[in-house]
Amino acid sequence: MRIMLAIAIATLINSVASARDLTIATWNLGWHMNQTEAKDWIKDCGQLFALNATSGLWEPSTTGATKTGWELTWGRDAKIKWDIAAKPPCDVYKSNFQTIPVTETAYRKRAEQIKNFISASLNIDVLAFQEVSGEDAVRDVLPNGGADFEICSFQSFKVQRMAIAWKRTLGSASNCAIEGTMSLPQLEQSDQVRPGLSLMLHIDGKPLRIITVHLKSSCVSPLEDRGKLDGNSEACKILQQQVRPLEAWIEAKSSGVPVVVMGDFNRNLSHEKNKIVQSAVRTDGSDPKTPLTEQTRVRSLYGEVNDHSPADSSLVLLEPDCPVNQAAQEICSRSKSEFLNQNALKPLTRADSLGCRNPIGLDQIMISTQISAKGAASKVSIGRFGGTRPANQNRPDPLLAISDHCPLMATITF
Repeated sequence: MRIMLAIAIATLINSVASARDLTIATWNLGWHMNQTEAKDWIKDCGQLFALNATSGLWEPSTTGATKTGWELTWGRDAKIKWDIAAKPPCDVYKSNFQTIPVTETAYRKRAEQIKNFISASLNIDVLAFQEVSGEDAVRDVLPNGGADFEICSFQSFKVQRMAIAWKRTLGSASNCAIEGTMSLPQLEQSDQVRPGLSLMLHIDGKPLRIITVHLKSSCVSPLEDRGKLDGNSEACKILQQQVRPLEAWIEAKSSGVPVVVMGDFNRNLSHEKNKIVQSAVRTDGSDPKTPLTEQTRVRSLYGEVNDHSPADSSLVLLEPDCPVNQAAQEICSRSKSEFLNQNALKPLTRADSLGCRNPIGLDQIMISTQISAKGAASKVSIGRFGGTRPANQNRPDPLLAISDHCPLMATITF
C-alpha cells in the first residue's frame, strides 16, 4: 500500500512539475500588409479615377479623372475597378466617418506602434493573427523583426490571410496547414471566404494542436434578427456552411491531442452558449452528437461544434473579461447574455477604455477540456492607438489606428 501511495504521489509531483503555463492570444490586425505591399497600395489609392459611362465603374484613368481612390465611396459592391481580394479598399482608415489618405511614413509608424505595443502589453508565447497578408507582414510588427519567433502563414487565397507566431523556445512545430474546406471552395470564387490555418506544436515532448479561424462576418448574434444563424441573411447562410468543416476539423484533430481554437469568429459564442439550450441547437431538433448533414441547419455554432462527441473534442469557451476599468467590466459582463447595440458598446471604444472599434463579441478562444485556463480570457486595451487622426499643420502625416480589434489573451496550463 505504501509503495502504491508513493508511486501515486511521485506521479502527481512529476505531472505538476512538467506542467507549463502558456500565454496565448488572438488579434485581428485589420487589413495589415508588409511595407512593400503598403507602398503599392498607397500609390494605387492615390491615383486618379474616372467614371466609365459604359461600365458604370470608376476606373484608373489619365483623362477625365476627377477623384483619387481616397475620395471614392467604398463598400463590398462598390462600383470601382478594384480587386479587393488582392488589396484592401482605400477606406480602411477613417476619422469622423471620413477616409484618411495614408502616407508611407504613417504606415511605417503604425507598424512601429504595433511592435511597441506587443513588446509592452502582450508578453505572449503563441499569437494568432487575422487580416495579415503573410509572414513578412507579421515580422514587421514583432519585436526584433520576429527573431525570437517562428511563423506559420501562407500566400494563397485572398489578402486577408492568417498567421500563427510562437516563441522558438517553446519547441518545434509541424503540420503548418491551410484548412481549405473552411473557405467553402464549392462556392463561386467571389463568394469564397477565408480558410483556417493550423499547426502542431511540440512542447516539452507533448503535442498541442492550434487552429486559427476568421469566419464570415455580419452574422454576429442570435439575439438579433439579422444574426440568426438559421435565418435568411446572405452572411448567415454562408456562416452556416462553415459549421460543418469546422466541426469536422475539431473532431478529427482532437483525438488524443489537446487543441486550441481561436480567432475572429465574427460570432458571439457567449450568446449561443448562454441563450440556446442544447436541445435547440439544430432546427430539426436532432441531437448535435449525430452527424450534421448538408440539409440540417443549426442555430448555434458553439453548440454544434462543441457537442462533446467524441469526448476528446469537448471544448471550454474562455468568455472574455475586460479588466481595464469597472465600467468596462460591467459592460463586458452584460454582453455575455444581452444584446448590446453600438451605443451601449460605445464606452468601450473610448481611448480611456478598450479603445478599439470592435471591442467585444467577435474574437474567441476555446480550449480542450484536457487543458486548464488560469482565469478568463482578457481583452487587452489598445487605448488611444485604436483611433485614426488626420494630418494637420503640426503633423504632416496622419496617425493610423493599429487595429479595429483589441487582442484577446489567456493563460493556459499545458
